[in-house]
Amino acid sequence: MRSWAVFLTSGLASASVTTAVAQTSNNADDLAREVLELRQAIAVLQARLDAVEATAADASPVALPASAGAVQPAPEPMRLTPSGLPGRNTIGDELTGVARADTAPPPNDPDLKGFIPIPGTDTMVKLGGFAKVNIIYDFGSPGNPDKLVPATIPMGEGGVRNANLDANATRFSFDVRRPSALGPLRFYLENDFYGGAGSTAFRLRQAHGQVGNTYAGYGYSAFTDSDAFPETLDDEGPNAEALLRVAAIRQIWKLGGGATAVLSVEDPSSDLNPGSGRTSAQPAPDVAGALRLERPWGHVQASAVIRQIGYSEGDHDESTSGYGLALSGLVKLGGDFAMAGVTYGDGVARYFNDLGGRGYDALIEPGGDVRTLTAYGGYLGFTRHWTPRWRSNVVGGVVVLERDALLAPTAFRASGYGALNLIWAVSPSFSVGVEALYGRHELQNGQDADVTRLLASLKYDFVR
Repeated sequence: MRSWAVFLTSGLASASVTTAVAQTSNNADDLAREVLELRQAIAVLQARLDAVEATAADASPVALPASAGAVQPAPEPMRLTPSGLPGRNTIGDELTGVARADTAPPPNDPDLKGFIPIPGTDTMVKLGGFAKVNIIYDFGSPGNPDKLVPATIPMGEGGVRNANLDANATRFSFDVRRPSALGPLRFYLENDFYGGAGSTAFRLRQAHGQVGNTYAGYGYSAFTDSDAFPETLDDEGPNAEALLRVAAIRQIWKLGGGATAVLSVEDPSSDLNPGSGRTSAQPAPDVAGALRLERPWGHVQASAVIRQIGYSEGDHDESTSGYGLALSGLVKLGGDFAMAGVTYGDGVARYFNDLGGRGYDALIEPGGDVRTLTAYGGYLGFTRHWTPRWRSNVVGGVVVLERDALLAPTAFRASGYGALNLIWAVSPSFSVGVEALYGRHELQNGQDADVTRLLASLKYDFVR
């Protein structure tokens, strides 16, 4: 600072001297006097500058409040545990909304593509979903015009043919993620248009939140393993899938080595036909649990559920216990996948894709006691990737309900499901496919009916 002041003052003095010389070159005394005056002025300025610098050196620094100038540390970025599952895409997408340990990314989006950070916050959001159109032709009466549900195939109507187009599977989703003091936080909302048979009403598929490994909301039951579901263009999927979405509170524990345990308290529903003057009752919530092992080669899951199934008649209640057991998994074979699932139990019909909501959890005996019905089933699936853009799936499934004299002769006995498809991933966000489907329905009295369906689908993902 001092050197610049001296330099500036000296420069001014030199300029003045030069001017004085030019104007009074014949008067040496005047020139000498002016030079002396300028030197005196420089000395005064230098003294003042020394005094200012001495005062500044003695002064204590002023402390600024943090909000006035301190640099705040940047928020710690959210760290998500990668999914231990092999990457896999399915046209029906039952993978994105699954609750996973540490809110890990799903296997069809391991990098969480499409999330947008909200400025000034640690939160990021994603608007997702897809548009899907199905073109359907049935060589017989299918019962359900939009999905192949073998349990709805009517008897004696084999000659009736049916054509149908629908876009009910079109789906919207909203995914929110952010870090928190309790671990990664996630909120997920998902809807489609399967509001009822023949309806295009907006339907809630999932709405749940998860902080760390604590989950609450509406979504897949802990008894369900949608990571092991085969890929079909049909929006129903195999009859033997243990597929149920339900309100629940659950906790996930990481056991190490890719193993996890889940315990879930879930909304109950006694799926039986109580008859006149009675109403179904739920004495206790369903309690479901699962043990799961995830590896790069795939996963295996063992699930169980215990239930109370009953009814009320006036001030009188009756109930009985039920249970279900399931084993499922998926294995990566080179570039292909094989998947399977089996389910068995008493009073577990509610959890089967083909039986839920049809009243086959239990029977009410003439004396009023409740007796559970045994149901079991399984499915197999295989995905073959012919090229990076072309793949096929072959799927088969069967469900059986025990024979019982108290069941009506026209009640459900068994069903079969088969699918074979070819899917072309035209681009990462656009897929088309064709599929042949077969369904068979058998009654308690031995009567049966079947139907064959041809289906073509066009699907466009909003974010991919």
